Amino acid sequence: MNLKERSVQAGALVEAALFAAGRALTARELADLSGLSEEEARSAATSLAARWSDRCSGLEIRSFQDSFVMQVRPDLAPLVAPVAPRELEAPLIRTLAVIAYRQPLPQSELIRLRGNKAYDHVRELERMGLISAPRKGRTRELCTTRGFAEYFGLESESPEAIRQAIGQGRRGLGVTPMFESLALRLGLDYLVVNPYRPQPEDVDRMMEIDLLVVSPGYSELVKASYRGEVLEARTGTLSQLKESAELISARRGGNLEGFLEHVDSLLLHYREMAADCPPVQPRSALVQELAEDLRIPVSDEGIPAAPDYRGTEAEIQIPTHQDYSMDILERVRQRCDALLEGLLKK
Repeated sequence: MNLKERSVQAGALVEAALFAAGRALTARELADLSGLSEEEARSAATSLAARWSDRCSGLEIRSFQDSFVMQVRPDLAPLVAPVAPRELEAPLIRTLAVIAYRQPLPQSELIRLRGNKAYDHVRELERMGLISAPRKGRTRELCTTRGFAEYFGLESESPEAIRQAIGQGRRGLGVTPMFESLALRLGLDYLVVNPYRPQPEDVDRMMEIDLLVVSPGYSELVKASYRGEVLEARTGTLSQLKESAELISARRGGNLEGFLEHVDSLLLHYREMAADCPPVQPRSALVQELAEDLRIPVSDEGIPAAPDYRGTEAEIQIPTHQDYSMDILERVRQRCDALLEGLLKK
């Protein structure tokens, strides 16, 4: 066999190996299979990749980190997904997604998020070579492996690159129960989640979203369970509610104009009422903000007003212990009504 024939046969063997493997092969592995040197195997695989690209085939050969993989072209993958083998069942995929997104993840934390069934998932995913689970203290530290990147056709196995790849597939809005009515008023599609004390179903939902709306001051708390964008929405006053709606709508659209018109009409009505009010003496930041928003005069000699949760004696009590299921606009209206009615009675 002359040199040219040997080269053709080695190239064919490299092509067959990539087809049969169903995973990425390193240049070293291709060299061992073909009898070529590592550099020759790398060159043969690179040439194959170029030829497959020129064919406009449904398959392609991609290279990353000195490895090569034959796979369905990304633009065609969704079309053939219904007939592709499904080796990972949905519960296993959800557990793997949590590990991939939050790695390095203590196994104890995974069990808290996914329940005891996750022990079996870890064993199976480790057996498949998709994760590593070395001991770290009393638990195990879970991370994805190079095999994970190969399985899902990712160019990099770094945790940050994997998180970015996961994020590209998400485009959902998540809201805590308090903000559900705001999402409804804006006409948005959303998922209700509890990121403060998440249950397994909350963890699953947070994997489907890339924007989470929470109350002010809770961003750090939710980062223990969620790593996407967090929007802290202020809703203490009508103007704050408008601002929060605008921030959400800037990212997700919705019927913002109609909502703002409604809030503006309420604000105008309340400010007209406030023109006849005596001064108020705010005994909390919330009451101060309400007074400023409604243009009620503020004075140290004014009528004391305080939130009902502070236990502070005040002639006017502003409701704050409202049910989370209450419409968010109604919640703010109750506070405005309590303040204005209390002042106008004096």
